[in-house]
Amino acid sequence: MGVTLIIPFINEFVEQLGGDERHAGFLLASYALMQFVFAPVLGKVSDKYGRRPILLLGMFGAFIAFLIFGFANQLWILFASRMLAGIANANISVAQAYIADITSREERAEKMGIIQAAFSLGFIIGFPIGGILAEQFSVATPSLLAAFLSLINGFIAYWFLPESLIHKNRVKENLSLNPISIAKHSLFNIIEYFGKPSFRPLMIIFLLYSFAFSILHVTFVEFDREYLEMNPQEIGFIFMYIGFVGFLVQIVAIKPLVKKYGEQKVMLFGFLLMAVGLIITPLVDHMNWLFLTSLFVAGGNSLLAPTATAIISKNGNESEQGITLGITQSLGSLGRIFGPPYGGLTYHGIHMMFPFISSAIILIGSIIYYLLTNLLLKSKKKLT
Repeated sequence: MGVTLIIPFINEFVEQLGGDERHAGFLLASYALMQFVFAPVLGKVSDKYGRRPILLLGMFGAFIAFLIFGFANQLWILFASRMLAGIANANISVAQAYIADITSREERAEKMGIIQAAFSLGFIIGFPIGGILAEQFSVATPSLLAAFLSLINGFIAYWFLPESLIHKNRVKENLSLNPISIAKHSLFNIIEYFGKPSFRPLMIIFLLYSFAFSILHVTFVEFDREYLEMNPQEIGFIFMYIGFVGFLVQIVAIKPLVKKYGEQKVMLFGFLLMAVGLIITPLVDHMNWLFLTSLFVAGGNSLLAPTATAIISKNGNESEQGITLGITQSLGSLGRIFGPPYGGLTYHGIHMMFPFISSAIILIGSIIYYLLTNLLLKSKKKLT
């Protein structure tokens, strides 16, 4: 909810401080860059010291970041606050590892769906409130509310959240906390897991999905503002609808679909559904049509994100949940580093439809790549 509060007005806030949609794209990319660097490290640190301390640090760090964002009066301060928020929120993979600690492999996709549903609830509540507060008061107001929520969240977790990682499943190796060592360690971890055939295809398509989806963070808002002449409040309500769709899919549909078709088929169907939504989004000429296009985009995203995460989690053993899910989130962040700037630059530099169509092509290409890779792996096993 804290993150979603600021999205409906972030383009407007950047403009007030002298920037444009290109700066908004790089602002979102700076957040993702920090997640890319720190997600694997926080995941690995949590494999050694436990999930609880890392989650607490993230929550209190987010409080400080949102506070700085709310009082920012220059663009560089906005960037500094989002980079700090990226470090703090790199603990998403630790939350996923927490779920992996307390669930069996058979129910992991369902439980990952529940944590995604919590994010969707944040969409439902955060986006319209953020839009209303920005429209009725000031762009600083939603940020200050987000800071307050992060602080409350930290205190609740401190009092009520138990540790999930038992001592026998913790790694024993020593870890350096030097920033340069952290960056090197992240890179080496990513290279190591890319070298494993069971992880590589999933990580590549997760990277491509994150890139394609993050393009919308700038272009969808800009399209709504420029072509459909929507204000932050109306944009907030569209995002609320997206969250509502995601919540329903993750709570109601994930479990029976996975049980009937399996995680891989559900994930690939999510890719296809998103691609259809992206193709038809820039064709609409009225706000009401966004309820249809967003149904495809949100529904597809809600199917593929938890199933992909569950598949990756199940490919790792119990002592490497933090690092494997951290690398996954890091690759997602890598996609979000390049996606928003790409969207902002091509939206006006080429054509407003270009980022939407190219995102859909990337998603369809991901399906083809994954299917071909699986066929090759099966052929090699048969030959062996």
